[in-house]
Amino acid sequence: SICRDCSRTTVAGSPYCEAHQSDNRLLQQSRDRNRIRRETGLKKLYDCAAWRKQTVPFILARDPLCQLAIVCEGHAASTDVDHIIRAELYIAQHDGDRLAFYDAENLRGVCHADHSRKTMLEERGAWQEPARAGSAGRAMPTA
Repeated sequence: SICRDCSRTTVAGSPYCEAHQSDNRLLQQSRDRNRIRRETGLKKLYDCAAWRKQTVPFILARDPLCQLAIVCEGHAASTDVDHIIRAELYIAQHDGDRLAFYDAENLRGVCHADHSRKTMLEERGAWQEPARAGSAGRAMPTA
């Protein structure tokens, strides 16, 4: 059959040609992740002012360098905020309390490369959290 994005022949079992395999796989993963977030209501939490204007700036100020340090070895600036335990799981562990989404003990500043790598591994079921150095006592102040 013909690739959805061009006129080349598709790879067996895929709607895309060889050239469009990885681009479309990443795009589809992103769409799937956002669909799940919309369905579970997590998307609203990421989009709200409490996350964007309070939580993210607090975590990035607290963790100016990447706390994951897989790709960057801890030398890159934190640009993203990572839920150490996936947000949906962490909320479930807290009896569905959506305020757990903002728990600073489950958040860390990370560089974009490390955050992307972790997310990709999580989606494959291949992520294992590295041993964490003590982070007790780093609670985010409440408004």
